[in-house]
Amino acid sequence: MARVLIGWELGANRGHAVRLAELGTSLRGAGHEVAFAVQRIDALSAGEAGGSAVWQAPVSPRMLVSGARRAEVPATGMADIIARLGMDERGIVAAMVGGWRNLFGAIRPDLVIAEYAPFLLLAARGTLPSIAVGTGFGRPPATMAQLPQLVDGTGAVDQNALLEAINEGLGMVGTVPLAALPLVFEADRALAVTYAELDPYAGERCEVLARPVPTDFAARAGAGEEIFVYCPEGMSAEAPLWRGLAASGLPVRIHPPRASDALRRALSDFGFAVEAEPIAFTAIAERSRLVVSHGGHGLVCAAMTAGLPQVVCHHDLEKYLIGQAVTRAGLGGHATSGAIDPDKFGADLVALYHDEALGQRARATGDALRRRDQPDPAATVVAAVDSLA
Repeated sequence: MARVLIGWELGANRGHAVRLAELGTSLRGAGHEVAFAVQRIDALSAGEAGGSAVWQAPVSPRMLVSGARRAEVPATGMADIIARLGMDERGIVAAMVGGWRNLFGAIRPDLVIAEYAPFLLLAARGTLPSIAVGTGFGRPPATMAQLPQLVDGTGAVDQNALLEAINEGLGMVGTVPLAALPLVFEADRALAVTYAELDPYAGERCEVLARPVPTDFAARAGAGEEIFVYCPEGMSAEAPLWRGLAASGLPVRIHPPRASDALRRALSDFGFAVEAEPIAFTAIAERSRLVVSHGGHGLVCAAMTAGLPQVVCHHDLEKYLIGQAVTRAGLGGHATSGAIDPDKFGADLVALYHDEALGQRARATGDALRRRDQPDPAATVVAAVDSLA
């Protein structure tokens, strides 16, 4: 039996917590002891933690309001993201690695699993065996010479200077320097959990992709007439998305996570059906004709597998890339969340809603994805733990 520490640092979607809980359940079922160290201490309920200890993960000062730096231009790739996270400052690198290693001393794991946790991977280098798990976006191949720009833009960080800062920070805590920037994401075992259609590194990746939905996933598109909407936590009642949905005149059902009573009332006033609690995806598939979301990886994969057309209203680089991928695959469209023109959005939504060819294409894609042979991520991770422990 191994003592396994599962750590999570980046990303705000519910999907991260779901993946942590699934991994914990599978590892405990295989006889291993599990502890979690998470970005949000409230992310895992007691039931999801399954009796395992839940610790607060080290949080970069750049993720705190008091320590954040305003980004002048959008990020163009993962190098920009880890620089903004604080890896461009040697003191933050040293402090974060030290913070994780203090947790190692308290928890005494035999190995670590990093779920979108680059500082954790740096802390484990030369110290503990490591397994890296995440979406295609969050799992850049460590074998690349550099971290590529994923979109055009002027904000690309100087990767040589970034690597120098990281190595100076690692030197402060006695860790061997990295020879190349992508080695920030190096692990003894690496697993990307996604579909190739959504993987921004598909051309560079060598490892097999794991299945992003369960093998027994039961949701399939039915004959529903609703638009199901899942919005990011904290979206205000003034967001143009709501006016765009209302302008469509179509039946809309919304789950706004952790929404205030005021937001729920405002959405009800638009004529939308508002669900306070999460809805089983089987029910969403049965009664929906179209899914609108902010582009969370798990929901997009579920909609693809169920055969539902979708619209991604993105607000960051990962969601933008997912929206592009959905559009490129002919499965729907995408829009920038904060720049929606309500009347145009409503008209475009009506056109997609009535596009029979789109619906047929989405259902055919869902059938193909169900038949696709991809390994189960939890079983793959358990096998990796067994081999490394």
